[in-house]
Amino acid sequence: MRIGELNWTDVGRRQGGVSSAAAEPATPTLGSNRDIADSVKVSLSERAEKAEQSNRNQDIDDSDLPEVIKRLLKHIRDLKQQIAEVQQQISELARQQDLSDEERSLLMDGLRSQLASLSSALSTAYASLTKATKQQALNDEQRSSMLKLLNS
Repeated sequence: MRIGELNWTDVGRRQGGVSSAAAEPATPTLGSNRDIADSVKVSLSERAEKAEQSNRNQDIDDSDLPEVIKRLLKHIRDLKQQIAEVQQQISELARQQDLSDEERSLLMDGLRSQLASLSSALSTAYASLTKATKQQALNDEQRSSMLKLLNS
């Protein structure tokens, strides 16, 4: 079963199990661990991503909370992850040297807009969770469990 694939830049091609260094000009080797890490890209198949997502929220599914609270907790967790990813992209964009100031500014504006939208959605999700908590009349144990899951 294929759950993902691994791609990397060509550091030293092989032909028929023998190094092709003699057949082709030498390719530059990667200089540092950071170069090597940057050259590796892992992409999960759709099925693997769903399985990972399911495992990530297993603690919420296992709780004794009402379904509406569980859905909101999962949504909040997902929004937090998306916000972290956009913040990472902003950091990476700020470090890129090969972009003009105009290109960087345009890309940065797009990421900031995306971040603002996600932050707004997170605020709305928190408000919905507060409302649902009041409507569901959770007991102390459930409230404690919800707060623990919210902060994990």
